[in-house]
Amino acid sequence: MIRRRWCSALLGLGLSLSACGGTQDKPQGQESLDADPPAGAQTSSPGAANEDLQRGIAYIKNDKFADAKPQLEKAVLAQPRSAEANFYLGLAKEKTGDRPGGEEAYKKALALDPKFTEASQNLAALYLDSEPPRPDEAIPVLKAALSKTPDSAALLQNLGYAYGLKGDVENAGKQYEAAIAKGDSPQLRFAYGALLVEAKQPDKAAEHLKKALEGAGDDPAMLATLGRMLAFSKAFGDCVKAFDRALKSKQEPEWLVRRGTCRHELKDEPGARGDYEAAIKTDPKFAAGHYYLGLSLLEDKKQKEGTAELETAAKLGGDTAIGKTAKDKLDSLKGAKGGGKKK
Repeated sequence: MIRRRWCSALLGLGLSLSACGGTQDKPQGQESLDADPPAGAQTSSPGAANEDLQRGIAYIKNDKFADAKPQLEKAVLAQPRSAEANFYLGLAKEKTGDRPGGEEAYKKALALDPKFTEASQNLAALYLDSEPPRPDEAIPVLKAALSKTPDSAALLQNLGYAYGLKGDVENAGKQYEAAIAKGDSPQLRFAYGALLVEAKQPDKAAEHLKKALEGAGDDPAMLATLGRMLAFSKAFGDCVKAFDRALKSKQEPEWLVRRGTCRHELKDEPGARGDYEAAIKTDPKFAAGHYYLGLSLLEDKKQKEGTAELETAAKLGGDTAIGKTAKDKLDSLKGAKGGGKKK
């Protein structure tokens, strides 16, 4: 399983991006970063040690990491120079919460077999998933692995992510481009697009995010995140498409409002207003729905109705960003009506 940093669900009005390949903090609920066990792994050593190793591997393939750990410890004790046994022990330790032990075991596996790509991948991923992330330690591990397996899109993507954590957009971009050339995927396009959004390169970001959307499947959270980033990249038509697909699975008021704002940018005000109204119907206390409906009504010269919606948004939003924004808008309306505030 190669690193896939999916963005977390982002609430509120602004795009607060915490993205794959970017420079922000780790999002919540992301996938783990370890690599899959090498397929069809075998050991050349016979006897009990081999049985312990194979039993440990079987446990790992069934996600029984706590059961795997004692078997693999026995295998390493009997065969301390087995890179494979050390690798699997590292995986079992990491998965049972012993990250330092996992790091040590991965390092030992690599010392025994520098060409063990999965060990390089797991060690680098562990560094990148640390709190705080450790890109300076991950980069040399990934570079060493790529010197032996230069066609690995997975390693190139992780290297791009590592450079992104350091804010080195130029080098990160080179690695993502190389990864795409070796093995394109929606997740890879997503990660690269997220990096470009954070680097304030919206046109280039939109190119990759559209590719990600084409192959994104039916995961509503992923589709919604793509919709947010496409909106930030000013690809409003694709933003609507992303939220159309997300909303087939779940009627989230925030997603409805986001789609509405993209429809507004496309000059589809009836569609936008319908989304704001649908958001309020889904959750009458959703302040952003009332705020944007208020703006839409004001634009349609419906002053009384629009002001009422803004007042509701201010009341429901309280001291949140949306509440304060609604209050500021109400103050500006009062000032305009009264000929400006007195100094």
